[in-house]
Amino acid sequence: MTDVLAAWPYPWTEPAARQLHRTLTQLFPSPKAAADVAARAGIEVWALDLQQPPVHIWKDVLDTAAKLGLSRALAETVRDLVPATSPARPLVDDLLAARPPRAEAEPVGRDGAPRFLAASDTVSVEEALLYHDSLLLPIGRVPALIGTLRRLLAVAPSVCKLEVALPGGGGTLGTGLRVGPRRILTCWHVLHPGGTPASAVVAEFGYDDDGAGGAVPSTAVRCDPATVTGDPADDWALIGTAEDPGDTWPVVPLDPGAVPRLHGPAYIIQHPGGVRKRLGFVRNHISYVDDRVVQYLTDTQTGSSGAPVLDADGTVIAIHHAGGRPQEVAGRPPTNKNEGIRISRVRLG
Repeated sequence: MTDVLAAWPYPWTEPAARQLHRTLTQLFPSPKAAADVAARAGIEVWALDLQQPPVHIWKDVLDTAAKLGLSRALAETVRDLVPATSPARPLVDDLLAARPPRAEAEPVGRDGAPRFLAASDTVSVEEALLYHDSLLLPIGRVPALIGTLRRLLAVAPSVCKLEVALPGGGGTLGTGLRVGPRRILTCWHVLHPGGTPASAVVAEFGYDDDGAGGAVPSTAVRCDPATVTGDPADDWALIGTAEDPGDTWPVVPLDPGAVPRLHGPAYIIQHPGGVRKRLGFVRNHISYVDDRVVQYLTDTQTGSSGAPVLDADGTVIAIHHAGGRPQEVAGRPPTNKNEGIRISRVRLG
């Protein structure tokens, strides 16, 4: 493994290096925030072009840090700024310890751009302005929201964290959904990181917290990589478990006729960065739908690939597969667009 923090020039061909770039863009998605972190690490920010989009600023910061031998100082600065509970911490901690990080397998280009199936992750002016009047919710919609949250809580136990091991070592993280007594739905790229089939997969159900930051008991279930079926082009996959997960974690029925509603909500139950289960519900607006994908502004982070995307009725409408980069458009706060595969593309057989 290349020590990303000791390499010069910055090793953009390394998946972990590209993931660090994407993570920094998500954590500090404005020119001011990027400049502040760079300055704390000892980088002279006057030499940076801060008029660029943050994704390009962070590329320059990483290139500059590598050239000056400040990559480790930059990572240490980020570690000190980011809470221990952040999904970004495991990546930073692994890089600082020169350990192979459990990188997100989501395919991206060398510039860190995600590979969307419909157009790109570019945020339009219309999307950036969706929340021009604030994120406040009219009180009359609160009862409906309470009903939605109850339905999402019913689905949540069926969502699991996936730990994927590769032949020869290394691995990746993802999210899965129990859709049969011994079947889990996720993304193809989660089970084939970098195009390499997994050698071992473990699904961990109940990897949650108690609401006060404490852990609750979870159940690890071995999966059988030989049972994987799916569609690489549409980026979905099914894997069988090597043992019965039991009745504690319910099977979620899929409706292939579920129709995502343009401008409707998209909720995502996920394990970002392999941390305990979280719900994406802020900016949960569907901005694009076609017969293959759904695009939404709901918050996600690396490690969420394979997570179920649900509507207000708690119906699975898509499987999350690609996260966009934060962008500043029309003077609005940084926004990123994400993409999921419509559930109608999944074939349970």
